[in-house]
Amino acid sequence: MKKSLAMRYLIILFILFNISTLKAQDSIIIDKITILKAPQLSVGIEQDILPYILKGYIVTAWIGRDFFRYRFSYAQANTPDFTHGEGIDKERVNAFGLSFEYFFKEKYRGLWFGPGIGYWSNYVTTDDGTKGTNQSVIFSLGGGYNYYLNRWLYISPWLALHTRVSGSDKVNIGSTIYTPALVTPEMSVKVGVKIF
Repeated sequence: MKKSLAMRYLIILFILFNISTLKAQDSIIIDKITILKAPQLSVGIEQDILPYILKGYIVTAWIGRDFFRYRFSYAQANTPDFTHGEGIDKERVNAFGLSFEYFFKEKYRGLWFGPGIGYWSNYVTTDDGTKGTNQSVIFSLGGGYNYYLNRWLYISPWLALHTRVSGSDKVNIGSTIYTPALVTPEMSVKVGVKIF
């Protein structure tokens, strides 16, 4: 309950901290009357190859303006066997994320970087079949490069570091001790579509 409440507060703070980037910032003066221009928002969707390689899936959409965008994602994937601790047979991660990304070029082209927050649920099965769960609030820092193949289709190699803000304590699952990784590196390639 406390972890769920903490996650809600983190998301609200994150949105409030960055909301000004999506507001209309320009104005024009006609006969001493200031008229705010409507924000010229862009919307897109992306798919990442890594969750599919790890026998999962991902749903991602973004909204942005000028050099900035917000990206919302939900992914599910199995962690690779080599990352499992002793006595752990399987581990599946359900991850919700919200990222704020800054681009050095307009129209979401080229180099980008930014922070993100997330909420991960790790579903763990031990070698003897005992199941357990661990929830964590995650802070991420990532970057990549958007390369457009045409006006609307792009690929984006990227990398990120994720660190646990909560949920990093060891968890007893039956007779096995599950130790959540404090830092998780990740790299992959996204394929995206800029809808408008």
